[in-house]
Amino acid sequence: MQKEQRQFQGGVQIARIPPVSGLYAWYYRPLVVDTLVVSQTIASFLETPSEMLTEIEMRYGVHLVSKSTLKFVYGSQRQIASEVLDEVVACAENFLIDLFKSNALYFFTRPIYIGIAKNLYRRAYLQHYISLDEMWNDTSSISKHLNIFPNASVKSTMKQLNIPHSFPLEARVRRIAPRDLMVHIFPTNSLPAEIGEDNDDTEFDTTSRRALEKLLQLVSDPICGRR
Repeated sequence: MQKEQRQFQGGVQIARIPPVSGLYAWYYRPLVVDTLVVSQTIASFLETPSEMLTEIEMRYGVHLVSKSTLKFVYGSQRQIASEVLDEVVACAENFLIDLFKSNALYFFTRPIYIGIAKNLYRRAYLQHYISLDEMWNDTSSISKHLNIFPNASVKSTMKQLNIPHSFPLEARVRRIAPRDLMVHIFPTNSLPAEIGEDNDDTEFDTTSRRALEKLLQLVSDPICGRR
C-alpha cells in the first residue's frame, strides 16, 4: 500500500494536496541552501521589532501611556539573532546545510505559519502558494512597493498598501520564494461541522475555529502566528 503523502514542496506537489479538511503548517526549507541567505531569512523572522504598550490609570481620568520598541536578545552575552546565526555559520556551516536539506526539518524547527482548513487544497495551494507566486510578479503592488522600500516591514507594507495580513505577505516581504516553502498537512474528517470557511479575516471566524486556532498557536508557537 502506498504511503499517504503529508509533505509537499513546489507548485507541482502542492497542487496535488487533496481537497479535504485538516491542519497545515508551513516551513522554510530552501531548495538551494545558501547559508548567508538562510541566516538573513531566519534573522528576519526572529528580529522583527515588537512593541510594548503600558497604560497607567490615575485619578480624575488621567492616563499615563508609554509605548516602546522591544528587541529580542539571547543568552548572557545579549546577542541578537543575526549574531547567533553568524556564529553557527562560522563553526557549524555543514550541519546547518544538512539540517535544511533534511526531510526531518519540521521535527526540529517551529513552523512559520499554522492553521485549520476546511479545504486543504484551496487553503494551501490557491490562497497561499498561488497568492505568493502572484505577489512575486514584477507588476504586483507589493513588488513595486518593496523595490522602492527594500527594508519595509510587513506592518508598514500593510499600512501603505491598505491590505490585510496574510501568510503570503509575510513570506513575500521576507523575499521567500514559493519554491522554498514546504507545507505539512494532517487530513482529518473530525473537525467540527461549523468550522466555517477559510479566510484571513479573523472577524469571520466561527467559535469552534477560533478555539482550535488558539490551541494550535499555544501548542506549536508558529513564528508568524496570531499571537
